[in-house]
Amino acid sequence: MPNSRLTQFLLGVVAIFVVGVILKELRVVLLPFVIAILLSNVFSPIVTWLRKRRVPTIFTLFLVLLSFSLVVFLMSLILVASVDSFVAELPKYEEILRSRMATGFADIQQPLLDLNLIDEKLDWRDFIPTVGSLTAAIGKGVGSILGIVSYVFLILLFMLFMLAESGDLTKRLYKAFPQERATQIAEVVANIDGQVQQYLLTKTLISMGTGIFTSIVLWLLGVDFALMWGFLAFLLNFIPNVGSIVATILPFFLSLLQFEAFTIPLLVLLFLGSVQVMMGNFIEPKVMSFSLNLSALVILLSLIFWGWLWGIWGMIIAVPITATLKIMCENIESLKPVAVLMTGRIGTGKETPKMQGLELPSVGESRKVG
Repeated sequence: MPNSRLTQFLLGVVAIFVVGVILKELRVVLLPFVIAILLSNVFSPIVTWLRKRRVPTIFTLFLVLLSFSLVVFLMSLILVASVDSFVAELPKYEEILRSRMATGFADIQQPLLDLNLIDEKLDWRDFIPTVGSLTAAIGKGVGSILGIVSYVFLILLFMLFMLAESGDLTKRLYKAFPQERATQIAEVVANIDGQVQQYLLTKTLISMGTGIFTSIVLWLLGVDFALMWGFLAFLLNFIPNVGSIVATILPFFLSLLQFEAFTIPLLVLLFLGSVQVMMGNFIEPKVMSFSLNLSALVILLSLIFWGWLWGIWGMIIAVPITATLKIMCENIESLKPVAVLMTGRIGTGKETPKMQGLELPSVGESRKVG
């Protein structure tokens, strides 16, 4: 038995490694495919609503294509214009940072020298990255984000095919399986599909609201590059906890350099923190009827794994992918232990609704969705 378990464990490690290598090597195809799956779930309720009103499928898909292309175009314009302005202003902010660090270092240098805590040859300028390195880092990050534009055609193609096929799975199940088994599987699929749609649509709308409020707050306070920070807040809102902290701290640091007094930076910290708390702790739980309650360790591991595979975009879609997997595991009886292991605190809040006692491997009595 021990040898058998060790063999299974080693085979599992090898399988995970092989899958990781395949995902990394096929990034050019798989990344747009996964993004298309997530976006199709966001647009699916709109397509379903239009179909119920007997709107032709071709016209529905054209509306989706038009709206998606318009959003991508506007977001690209905003991001490129904001980042260009930010890079152009970097020398000014570097000079301000150097001046303030020189003043601060001069105040504490002599006491530290008297205590032999620093070397006389220590130069405070070594701790400030040059404009060239900052520009290169920002350019690389923005290049990774804008790199998704090159995938737009594939994303649109995949998404349109998925939306065109939506709603036909139930009919195919009843043709492929006996009625009792088809009903059982259809209930599982409908439950998973509904929860995933609600999660992705709610998260997208909440993220958009967070980004808009962030831009408005920063614009009213006079902080530079409000649109860029709003777009960043929209993306980072898909990363729980860590994303909201980063989306608040970065504009706060910029405001420290932009303004002499601490009043505006403190207001930035207060208002942006309030926006994050309001949207994440009050609005989102009210809109979403269930809580995923993902473990912090699971979130961290998913960010590391998908970030290693697919870079910045992998980190952005890591939590939606993990949330989708948890919803699937919660609705399939044999995978419920995996969902429990992915859970954070047990017995807190409203959990994701599950199928009650439904097992896919056997043809049992059809049960209602719990």
